[in-house]
Amino acid sequence: LTINSQPRVNAASSSDSSFGWGPPNGHVYQKAYIEFFASPNNLSKIMSKCKADKFSSLTYHAIDVKGNSYSNCKTGKAAAVTWGVFPGREVIQPTIVDPETFKIWKDEAFALWTFGWASIYDESSESYDLIHDIHDEYFLVNIVDSDFVNGNIFEIFDQIIATNESSKFIK
Repeated sequence: LTINSQPRVNAASSSDSSFGWGPPNGHVYQKAYIEFFASPNNLSKIMSKCKADKFSSLTYHAIDVKGNSYSNCKTGKAAAVTWGVFPGREVIQPTIVDPETFKIWKDEAFALWTFGWASIYDESSESYDLIHDIHDEYFLVNIVDSDFVNGNIFEIFDQIIATNESSKFIK
């Protein structure tokens, strides 16, 4: 259940129609990033896969509505996920992933389930119950792939799905 993402970008021109920003004659970079809600079972699979050397460029943060959290980020500090290099200027980094801000954002993200989505369904409906189950049980997760040159942030999901062909990835 994805809510935010960006692809990796390696030295796109600042005038690029899809990824460009900032002053002329510069270059922009992005680490691939994805933010989503995951069931505890799927989060466990992601955390397990992230231990493999193949996925050593991936860092994740996960938190549930109660504040239970997991991370493989060793520094616990903010990390740039978008930056630009422009003539005659210092590197500009407009987008970061910050573990502390993520903890604050989780309240708003989870509130969207109950105050946004659930409010449009009848309280006795299956949809209402499903939305509350997601709110109560799922984790808000972000994953950053630091390999902005050759990384493939979706490979971890491909492997989890391939390993579990007979069951649904959603729950």
